[in-house]
Amino acid sequence: MSSGPGGTGHSLAFRVMRLCRPALQVDLGLRFDPMDLVQGEDLHDSEELQASIESRDKEGPYWRRSELEKPIDALGLPGLLVLPQTFGSIYLGESFCSYISVGNHSNHDVRDVGIKAELQTERQRVTLYDNTKAPMDFICAGGRHDFIIEHDIKELGPHTLVCMAVYTDADAERKYLPQYFKFMASNPLSVRTKVRIVKDTTYLEACIENSTKSLLFLDHVRFDPQPPMTVSVLEVESNENDESEGPLSGLLKQIKVIKANGGTRHFLYQFHKPAGVPVSTKADGSNTLGKLEIMWRTTLGEPGRLQTQQILGNPSPRKEVSLRIVEIPSRILLERPFLVRMSVSNHTDRTVGPLQISMSQDDAQGVPRAIVVNGLWSMTVPQLDPLASTDVNLSLVATAVGVQKITGVGLTDRRDGKPYDALTATEVFVESE
Repeated sequence: MSSGPGGTGHSLAFRVMRLCRPALQVDLGLRFDPMDLVQGEDLHDSEELQASIESRDKEGPYWRRSELEKPIDALGLPGLLVLPQTFGSIYLGESFCSYISVGNHSNHDVRDVGIKAELQTERQRVTLYDNTKAPMDFICAGGRHDFIIEHDIKELGPHTLVCMAVYTDADAERKYLPQYFKFMASNPLSVRTKVRIVKDTTYLEACIENSTKSLLFLDHVRFDPQPPMTVSVLEVESNENDESEGPLSGLLKQIKVIKANGGTRHFLYQFHKPAGVPVSTKADGSNTLGKLEIMWRTTLGEPGRLQTQQILGNPSPRKEVSLRIVEIPSRILLERPFLVRMSVSNHTDRTVGPLQISMSQDDAQGVPRAIVVNGLWSMTVPQLDPLASTDVNLSLVATAVGVQKITGVGLTDRRDGKPYDALTATEVFVESE
């Protein structure tokens, strides 16, 4: 229960109580008997010892576990449910729900009672209850008016619940009563991410840390990727401090518990980009991956939900025109020509070209390549419209067996020789006949 003074001369006063599920209270005042540490449960079968036990005060913790009157006694809890005496810990992503009562503590009625409740933060002011446009006719002496407010906490830092009442007292004087109830909203979770790129594939590792003083039970953790990308989970979530063994260890892992005061769980995602999807100039220059949505429950089932800001990948330079392989024959034979289908894409908002695709016959050290062009060393690509793509076929031939690389293929402007892109080295397996 939290309250504030009604002020001198006021007939009304607000009382505010946060509505939340009660917590189990462990009775730490149980009398400890050293005999509970040395005597076993089977010793209770002794008539002499049984008489001694029955005569002593039955408040020892071992007694409540060995001689159970009710199944709940095995928990060592007295069964008390305790409501918080203050607003308690309030976290970002949870719902703040309060029971507000405005009572008339005078010996006379008050009339035309208008009541308003607002929640104020550093950024906004939200009205949660307002009957000032249709005030109550009266609140009788000793009477009260009760209502419930609810608001999802979306900001960190100080919050102020402002309860206001405007009424007419017994002297026909119009009075205004404001009362303020303050609390802090904290962050329950800390989310750390790490982005890695392996062979043109992007991976995201997310570590979720529990910043509260109690256990959190994850309902689900979902990553919403930026279109047109899709995502798949490579590893199920794990707890680095989870050392539980036994028949229930698998069940405990499925519950997805994050330990209090710094417990963590890890998630690993792989990103996929559909083939053939056109990419706009804006999307091509962006490194946004998406958002992570986390839903959890506290020990007594109260829900919470958070969504991270946009998670950014490693920045990569934007290409005006790109060149990539889209199809390679499944079988490549020694000294037999084969076709490689490549895609040339214009990522700009202007027309480019004509373009030229060429392949050098020697590498940087002057060593002849194992895969060379079959025919002319270069080919022309017509002009490309803005954001357009075209496919071309390049005829190649392998001069050595085994694993070989297709390298040395470049894309330039045919008119001024401006380089646009170079084909990423691609490995193929060459078979002998």
